[in-house]
Amino acid sequence: METKNIALVLSSGGARGLAHIGAIRALHEQGYRITAVSGTSMGALVGAILANGKLPEFSDFITNLTRIDVIRLMDLAVSKQGIIKGERVFGEIKRFIGEGNIEDLPIPFAAVATDLFNHREIIFRHGSLFSAVRASAAIPTVLLPLQYGNDCFVDGALVNPLPINRVSRSGNDRLVAVNVNAPRQPLHAKKETPSNSSYHKIREFVNQKWNGAMSGRKAAVPPIHGFFDIVSGSFEMMQHKLTEASLKEQKPDLLINLPVNMADMLEFYKAKDIIETGYRATLAGLRLPTAETNAGNESGLVREWII
Repeated sequence: METKNIALVLSSGGARGLAHIGAIRALHEQGYRITAVSGTSMGALVGAILANGKLPEFSDFITNLTRIDVIRLMDLAVSKQGIIKGERVFGEIKRFIGEGNIEDLPIPFAAVATDLFNHREIIFRHGSLFSAVRASAAIPTVLLPLQYGNDCFVDGALVNPLPINRVSRSGNDRLVAVNVNAPRQPLHAKKETPSNSSYHKIREFVNQKWNGAMSGRKAAVPPIHGFFDIVSGSFEMMQHKLTEASLKEQKPDLLINLPVNMADMLEFYKAKDIIETGYRATLAGLRLPTAETNAGNESGLVREWII
């Protein structure tokens, strides 16, 4: 990677997307200049804060959140539209995104969202930066969608989880993509402690509420996987397959792959570890002669099974 100019692409991925902060830190430390950025969902949020010049402040904020802080910010409201209102969390995030417009940012920025009922990909390159991020990050059934007139905007991961084709390019840059939806890898799991069990209790509560709302009655045998688990698992699978298809069409100069089981969608209390993972993976990637690091070349998704 001879040039120091980087066109950066940041994937969706919920809490895993905090790894983008570490990737950006590694690029900056190695003397690279990010001259354009595109992102979807959490990638759009981190990219927007980077473009607005507030990433160090946001990193300090997110790494100091306790598990109880995360639960408080979730603003739980179990309904058929979503489990998180988003008012509290986006109220905090607005401090780092501000009230400005995308076209006034010092570097070109693009965020991807989905126009759900018109079946369209929406690319935000102008207008309110905050509204663009809010639309891009509205994970279906998790965060309430953004209503704009008669349109319903939800998470861009439904159509373009790694928006390589939406980043602005110049003649002397290199394309770097950070994907946090790569196939699962064996990880060293940390021992569960009483201090983080509260998060899993919240998850169980949401599963029970949704299961009851969907079935209308209590099941005689509790399901192995709750409704939220099924939705999040389906969303992760979809993101990976769309990313896989995108990467067949366009090859970044450097692709940083991080496994989807690095963290659950809402485990923002793991921010410090997730950011460090992104940092180390990017440093390793910059030192490799190949264009890819971490996940390898085989997806491991196709397997025949007889029942």
